[in-house]
Amino acid sequence: MSIASSPRRDQRRRMLVSWKRSAPAGEAAAGTTARAPAEYAAEAAPERQRGPAVLLPTTAGGLSLAMIAILLPIAGSIALGACEAVFGMKPIAATGRFARTLRAVEACVDPQSIASLQAWLGQVFLFAAAVIACIVRLMRRHRRDDYHGRYRAWGWLAGLFVVTACAGVVPIGALVAAVATDATGIAFGPGGAGWWFTVAGLAYGLVALWAVLPLHERLGTAFWLTAAVASWGGSAAALWIGPRWPLHAVAAASLWSLAAAFAVIAMLTAARSVIREVRGLPVRKPAADRAAAKPARAEQAAATQRRREEQVEEAVDDETPDFTTTDEESDETAFTDGSEPEHRHLSKAERKRLKKLARMREAAA
Repeated sequence: MSIASSPRRDQRRRMLVSWKRSAPAGEAAAGTTARAPAEYAAEAAPERQRGPAVLLPTTAGGLSLAMIAILLPIAGSIALGACEAVFGMKPIAATGRFARTLRAVEACVDPQSIASLQAWLGQVFLFAAAVIACIVRLMRRHRRDDYHGRYRAWGWLAGLFVVTACAGVVPIGALVAAVATDATGIAFGPGGAGWWFTVAGLAYGLVALWAVLPLHERLGTAFWLTAAVASWGGSAAALWIGPRWPLHAVAAASLWSLAAAFAVIAMLTAARSVIREVRGLPVRKPAADRAAAKPARAEQAAATQRRREEQVEEAVDDETPDFTTTDEESDETAFTDGSEPEHRHLSKAERKRLKKLARMREAAA
């Protein structure tokens, strides 16, 4: 009786065996000593990928600068757009000779407009997140032990980002709501919008779990993706409440754009994690594991200190001469025939050495 298996899984196993056989001896020896979190083929390096893979930040400082460059413009556009709705004052006073120009600038930052600055930034960020997800897919597909093809999740995630960006301009949500309402006869939510929110939420949840869980450094990516989905959920809740809340339109537009910024940051974090895996860098342990490892390190340090003290005591015992003499040796009338060497005085260097050994013995005691 033979066990049925997937043809692709068998092909992946045969590729893994061929990779191991073709690897040189030096590379195999280095792989046994280095701590590599995962095995990748040489084609997975960012330098061998199509597109701007080499431009992705791989250090903590570069990733922090990228986050600042993403969050600052989106925060500024949200602040300008929500200033009038929240504080009751216009950020730009359209008066004077350039009143027409200032009114045009005010229209550019209006969050309720489809052609506003923050809506454009949100769409740009979503398309950028889709591109980065595709780059991650190109690198993950060269992982040697990926028998189940989990790298495909990044392609699906890129597709979801593109659909979300299009939904900001094209009424895709209204289309899904109308189709589901006509098919089931149930108007779920205002105008059936609940169907679109439910489908989008389930799709993001399943695909995000499928993509993020296989990562070795998944905490940062999971945090930013969760923040993005939560912001989209807040935007949907604001639209669900509708006119009962005066700021619902401004809050919905602002949260939607902020979610797009969180999405591109999540993809940058995931790309950095995958590049670290490809280059064989060690996996960083979370804070809980480091805290649990502190007692073990303390015990190891204490054991090392005890071994050093024992070695010092043994060295002192071996090096310190025995000045104790018997009565027969101390007798001044003892007969000596000159064949035995006479006791000589210790030199200054020897006395210093003995004093040093005595101090070491006292410190060890």
